[in-house]
Amino acid sequence: MAITVNKKGVAHAHALITAEKISEGTWSFSGADGNALLGDDNWAEYGKWFLAVDSDADSETKDHYKYPFGKAGEIYRRGVIAAKSRAAQQNLTAVVEAADSLLEAIDKKLGKEEDSALQAERRFVSFAGEMRTVDDDGAMIIEGYPIVYESFAPMWGWREIIRQGAATAALKSSDELVLWDHESSQPMARRSAGTLEVKEDEKGVFIRADVSKTVWGRNGFEAIQNEIINRMSFAFDTGKDNWFWEEIEGVRIETREILSFATLYDYSPVSYPAYKETVVMARCKDLALRHHPEPRALGDGSRALLEVVQMSKDALSQDPWPYLKE
Repeated sequence: MAITVNKKGVAHAHALITAEKISEGTWSFSGADGNALLGDDNWAEYGKWFLAVDSDADSETKDHYKYPFGKAGEIYRRGVIAAKSRAAQQNLTAVVEAADSLLEAIDKKLGKEEDSALQAERRFVSFAGEMRTVDDDGAMIIEGYPIVYESFAPMWGWREIIRQGAATAALKSSDELVLWDHESSQPMARRSAGTLEVKEDEKGVFIRADVSKTVWGRNGFEAIQNEIINRMSFAFDTGKDNWFWEEIEGVRIETREILSFATLYDYSPVSYPAYKETVVMARCKDLALRHHPEPRALGDGSRALLEVVQMSKDALSQDPWPYLKE
């Protein structure tokens, strides 16, 4: 297969969003739905409802069109999410980014950008060595450390470290969820519901979640257990941070240390967590720089980043972040 972004489909999706023809309802796409779009062999109309195409298949066959996002005259938010998840599983970067752009436009049109959780920063970690599944007398448990203290991580030209105790205050007032792919409409567990336990220790923040109570939790447990999903992210607002420069072996490196979180929103298994130039990641970058001293001295960015990667090799050995490979 040679799957690429369907430009006509993306353009049609944006037109639907502009016209506010958006559904937040439950998503499904059956053979009957496809036939309704096709009508009397109207392939031009049919093709407008898919996020991607397979150039190896005939354009007048259903095999040519991949990842439907709408039907009956509306784009479905959950349809875009489903398309993004399936594309991510096949490492189709461009398709995932197209879905991200649609979700951003949908949420802006629906006013979801005012949701404080959507304006939160996000950080990504590998499950490997930090997260495991436990089948405990029928319960479906995921547990591990989504937040790790005193470990350097490379960011957008600087390095970042979360200091020990950064979550102490936030854990006293936050009511975190475990969400599937950060989607508030797809909860897996919640502290106030008694299905999520959160503890802080010297290593970081440890969670233990019984995700058996929701369909997204059950599906997510299976995906994690089968290693289809092996990444997670957490969303937060910064309470206090600090920026400083260090010179290491002749290279000036800038560091951001997060001293405290103001709020912790969720811990989320995610299908596609790479730091790429998507709208979501651009927003995270902007949020990280909110308290950066002005003017920002860039220093020797390329050499500094290489040094950061070297210094972080232990933390990254199991999961070199995809953006560093590009």
